[in-house]
Amino acid sequence: MEHRCAGSEVQGVQWSTPCAVLVNNSLSYPLITMKRIYVVSLLVMLLATGCQNMRQEIEPEGLTQVAKKLVLIGFISPQDTILAIKVNITRPVADPNYTTNYGVVRDAKVTLTAGGRSIQLTYNGKNDYYQADPKKFPIRAGETYQLKAQTPDGLSASGVCTVPQALRLQQVRLDSSEDASRQKEYFVRYYWQDAPSVTNYYQTIGVFAYAKSCPTCKAEAGTKPKAEATPVLFESLGTVNTLLSDGTRDGKMLESYRGLLNQSTTTTQTLSDKMTFVNLYDKATVKASLLHVDEAYYKYHQALELQKKSDGNPFAEPVLLPNTITGGLGCFAGYNQSTVTATFK
Repeated sequence: MEHRCAGSEVQGVQWSTPCAVLVNNSLSYPLITMKRIYVVSLLVMLLATGCQNMRQEIEPEGLTQVAKKLVLIGFISPQDTILAIKVNITRPVADPNYTTNYGVVRDAKVTLTAGGRSIQLTYNGKNDYYQADPKKFPIRAGETYQLKAQTPDGLSASGVCTVPQALRLQQVRLDSSEDASRQKEYFVRYYWQDAPSVTNYYQTIGVFAYAKSCPTCKAEAGTKPKAEATPVLFESLGTVNTLLSDGTRDGKMLESYRGLLNQSTTTTQTLSDKMTFVNLYDKATVKASLLHVDEAYYKYHQALELQKKSDGNPFAEPVLLPNTITGGLGCFAGYNQSTVTATFK
């Protein structure tokens, strides 16, 4: 009996087979090697069996038999110029019209009720929503509203919300910052007093209206700076964020995240240009709005913002939209808005 070990070298890398024992002119590998092969084979078999058990056959016909539900989306406030409610219907993935039919419901009976008041909304085919005139059905702070929708084939869904009280937006402050390359950006912050002893939710929005500086306009008769407008971009840690709650600052003075103004203009100027906000614009105003929203509004729009952040990322976790609708899906919520116009030039 003698031991033989085989070895080789391929492209500078050495490898070897386990030593074998020569017995009666036959090679016999040690028992430990055979045990390793047996264990690996057993693991492969177990994994294959597990994956087989996890597989579940789904008949395509079953995808079209999922019960349909109404989807209601509506947000109401005392400042509404029109009451609008979207009514859709869920559709199975196997629907042959999945990419063209977005499930719009055009023949539902949609009503809003508050106390002893009630109004039926009519369908607007141009905008694909149901609407009503708020002059005929005013939305009031502190009141609870019930939304109900019903289709001729018996589908129905409903939602309830209470409209928050308005909170006054007290100040809009202009500020600026610069980075290491001496680029300057201008932004605004909103300030308001939080209502104490209750959890409050807010959203900040705004429109920056401006006319760029035009040195030649005065010399040229009849020439005026071009008026433009762009949304105020609120951001936190480099991502868009318009929503916040009082959290640990209950009853205190609150401030918004930074609201960037017209980045394409303000971030391209450096200190060496000796350009200030006053030099950049002939006119500049911010129409600032503070929305005092209910919890349903806050959570729904928070989920929407998370969806936008993960859009196109195949590794992002799915974001589920909160549901406040009984017998269906969607969100029915209320808010109250306070608006001021701040003039900076």
